[in-house]
Amino acid sequence: MTLPFLAIAWLSGIYLASLLQVPPPILFLLAILPLAVSLLWWREPTVRLGAASALFLVLGALRYEIALPAFDESHLAYYNGSGQVAVTGVVVEEPDIRGRYVNLTVSSTALQLDDERRAVTGLVLVQTGRYPALSYGDELRIEGRLQTPPEFEDFSYRDCLARQGIHSMMEYGELTLLSQGHGDPFHRAVYSLKGHLQATIARLFPEPSASLLTGILLGIETGIPDSLMEDFNNTSTTHIIAISGFNIAIVAGTIAVLTKRFVGIYRSALFSIVAITLYTILVGADAAVVRAAIMGSLSLLALVAGRQTYVLVSLALAAFLMTLWNPFLLWDVGFQLSFAATLGMILLVRPMKEGFRALLSRLRSEERAAYVVRLLSDPLFVTAGAQLAVWPITVYYFHRFSLISPVANFLIIPAQPAVMILGGLATILGSLHQYLGQPVAWVAWLFLAYTIRVVQLTARIPFAGFELGGFSAGAMWLYYGLFAAAMARVHLRRARLRQIRGFITQRLGTKLAIGGMAVLVILAWAAALQMPDGRLHVVFFDVGQGDAIFIQCPNGQQILVDGSPTPSAVLSRLGRQMPFWDRSLDLVVLTHPEEDHITGLVDVLARYEVGHVLDSGQECDSATCEAWRKQIEEKQISYQRAEAGMTIEIGQAVRLHVLHPPATLLADTSSDVNNNSVVLRLEYGRFSALLTGDIEQEGEEALLASGQPVNSLILKVPHHGGDSALTVPFLQAVNPQLAVISVGSDNRFGHPGQLTLEKLRAVPTCRTDQQGNIEVVTDGERYWVVSQR
Repeated sequence: MTLPFLAIAWLSGIYLASLLQVPPPILFLLAILPLAVSLLWWREPTVRLGAASALFLVLGALRYEIALPAFDESHLAYYNGSGQVAVTGVVVEEPDIRGRYVNLTVSSTALQLDDERRAVTGLVLVQTGRYPALSYGDELRIEGRLQTPPEFEDFSYRDCLARQGIHSMMEYGELTLLSQGHGDPFHRAVYSLKGHLQATIARLFPEPSASLLTGILLGIETGIPDSLMEDFNNTSTTHIIAISGFNIAIVAGTIAVLTKRFVGIYRSALFSIVAITLYTILVGADAAVVRAAIMGSLSLLALVAGRQTYVLVSLALAAFLMTLWNPFLLWDVGFQLSFAATLGMILLVRPMKEGFRALLSRLRSEERAAYVVRLLSDPLFVTAGAQLAVWPITVYYFHRFSLISPVANFLIIPAQPAVMILGGLATILGSLHQYLGQPVAWVAWLFLAYTIRVVQLTARIPFAGFELGGFSAGAMWLYYGLFAAAMARVHLRRARLRQIRGFITQRLGTKLAIGGMAVLVILAWAAALQMPDGRLHVVFFDVGQGDAIFIQCPNGQQILVDGSPTPSAVLSRLGRQMPFWDRSLDLVVLTHPEEDHITGLVDVLARYEVGHVLDSGQECDSATCEAWRKQIEEKQISYQRAEAGMTIEIGQAVRLHVLHPPATLLADTSSDVNNNSVVLRLEYGRFSALLTGDIEQEGEEALLASGQPVNSLILKVPHHGGDSALTVPFLQAVNPQLAVISVGSDNRFGHPGQLTLEKLRAVPTCRTDQQGNIEVVTDGERYWVVSQR
């Protein structure tokens, strides 16, 4: 069975791409090697499988990279945080009705900002009141403020919506209904039918049975009372609410019973596939139901084709197809739980049943043991297999472990076929006429009420469950590693081991080919490990008595501010910080032409491809300054003098504001060259850093007098922390959470000065002479500080 290995490689590629962010061109190149190996060694099964797995690993990474959205001016999310806007768009999903509000998924077509109308695309989640009622296909104009979905301490709503392609929110904007009837007729008909069925259930059943059945049949869980949902969570029985393989089996079985006699088994199977597809769309096509629908359809197709079905292969194909459509599903909790539960049932149920039967047959007859095993199959073995596979995921995400789960599941599982079949029949008959459906609904209600009561009672048993914080991803993967090892020990055969041993002793040419491929793959991933990680990195290099600050933007742009007193210091640190193949800098900034800032930059310009140079424009006649200017001229590097008021947009939402020097340089100060240093304020989301060069008191006073915002989370202390560098008013205006002093140990200037350190006593302070390179990493909301030592 090759497909499971390829699916694992594919999913691994998607996950690795999320960590490494390898550009698609590199991935295309990486795909060539395993493709070539698989063609050249086609007759070697193990080599072919390894090469195909490597190819699928790369293709998975490529699929992830292609799926990443581009937030340019044509994308709605580009305008998050831009103030009051007006968005025009169409409701493209069924309205998600909650207790006091409704979530609308709106596909935007236009945006109005500052009296300018712009064509845009992208989805926005609009939260509004329940009334007036809105429907799929309504065209709306929504006035309000676009915002990025929030991140909470234990849950990322931003990531949750991003997996659905939504990157913007608008809460309680002013809505105007422009027109109706947009969207495709098929989905309008599906949502209309779903609404009719939901209303039928509400008429036939009392609450909370109606809401529970609506969740079980239609996948709408929002009506279930919070307290009851909490009981389901505490007993780990929420899986009965989720649409799953059991629902799909009931749909397929019902269609088969109704049609097989009239059209034959093969056409009946095709009708069942159509019914499964329609039901999947009806209930919302979340991860669990799509997985079940694909596996059910594959089983029916195998029946039509006269082929044997391998459940593990079907599961692997379902995972591949679903993540091919949407690679972000890999992070969907429902996707993870559904596949883990199914895998657990595939791998564990049969061994558990056989072991229990063997044990029981020692005490009772073989026939009696087989009968008991059949009786306990669903409530005990199937449930146990699923629970053993999913509990680490449940604990990791929800920090909750249920001790009562086996008991609760054992008691309610036998009632669920009746709930599904009788509840579905009552709904269908009741949609024709209430009197037809009501008698069946009364019978179905008994099983619903029983389910609810058992869940409520077991949830109230002392120590039924408990919070389990601190369960890390490492612990989860350790469990699954041990789980996989145990399954491998149970299922692997000696023939497979002999095949592996045979591979190890293959001829030299094969070994060299595989070894070479392994080396190249390792090299490629080593390069990938140095790719941008989607965060902003600001690194204060430890270059001795001087400055050198390296900035890597979330999408890869690289900036160097100042260049240290020696070329070797800055070049060696750039070589370690940047990808080993990369010899380019998008921007180089010289804050002022003193040797401890400019010297290393001359060699940087010589060795790197520099896109743009910015400096203070001060006159300088030293040899180093001459070499600096010569490099700019000879390499025809774009040059600009820095002036207060300039803003440089750098990639993804990163801005570099020039606050100093003014258009007319300061004169007759204690040190004109220092006081005319380029001062930069780096912004990314809520993060800010003030890079001050070597300005002293006069420069700080001029900067404060200009009225420009200097408040920042991170302050690079001016002039290496010298006593003349940091005034109290300037420090109070910046109000930093962290101060960084770039300074050499035991320097002849006595930096940092004791007066400066005293002023910074209430501010956490890092020093390059004590901690080495100091790296500040931020996602735009939070920041982390990592020091070299």
